[in-house]
Amino acid sequence: MAKLWFQNSNGDEREIANCANWADVYDAIDNFIDCCNVTKPVNKQFKMYYMRTWEEDGRTKIDVGSWSEFFYTDLKENTNE
Repeated sequence: MAKLWFQNSNGDEREIANCANWADVYDAIDNFIDCCNVTKPVNKQFKMYYMRTWEEDGRTKIDVGSWSEFFYTDLKENTNE
């Protein structure tokens, strides 16, 4: 199982899921965003328009369109995108 972390705009990280594969990573990120959006008004909810990945410091960094918040996993970069 690979770990998935969320890094907030302050650079603080927290583990949010354990994932067996990239499908699990995608689902966990979608679920995390949905849970965060529950308390926000519709016009302030985050929408993920794209996902890109690259290797950084031995982990895969996942950008979902936020300027300051990212996800990280110890799965190797997904080459099937």
